[in-house]
Amino acid sequence: MERFNYTLNISSQNPNGVELPEIENVEIDTATIEGEETTVARVTVTNEGQVQYLTKVTVTSLQTHSSGREARVPMDGSRRTVVIPLNEDPEMKVAGEVRLYTGWIHNHSDIEDQVEFVGTVDGETDVWDREYEPVMTYYANVDESEVYQYENETVKQQNDAIWRERLTPIAGVAAAMLAGFVVLVSVLSRVRS
Repeated sequence: MERFNYTLNISSQNPNGVELPEIENVEIDTATIEGEETTVARVTVTNEGQVQYLTKVTVTSLQTHSSGREARVPMDGSRRTVVIPLNEDPEMKVAGEVRLYTGWIHNHSDIEDQVEFVGTVDGETDVWDREYEPVMTYYANVDESEVYQYENETVKQQNDAIWRERLTPIAGVAAAMLAGFVVLVSVLSRVRS
């Protein structure tokens, strides 16, 4: 009787023709979490392979650093959608990155996929591939200056414009109230004189 040992190392860098799990889509939506309407990213992961991998998904956006969520997907063309709460206001544009990985997010791992996205709750979400990049997230002994922060200046400026537009009516009411207060004080000081 002859015995053979065969080891095949499979990774995103060297898949050897083996299908690996990947991020199929990202959709920005809302969900009720603990009784509150919350902005969420619905991340769909697909696995065309013949093996189930222990993958995780993390979302980093302008306001959110999610921890790794389990994204284990059954094999043979199955898909799974993971719902990740975001800190973004539902009325704002949401921009960020989704990483699919095994192991730790701050190291290169066997399975690696990354996409960037921009979308709104009531509209479409644009998604495009990015080269996987390990990033540092919050850990007990990591200085805050070392933690990765996603940036998208275009979306930040668009969200700032939305905030200014929201505040314009409030500023008008505040100015009218201030003017009314000044007139009232003026009238009262003349009456006392």
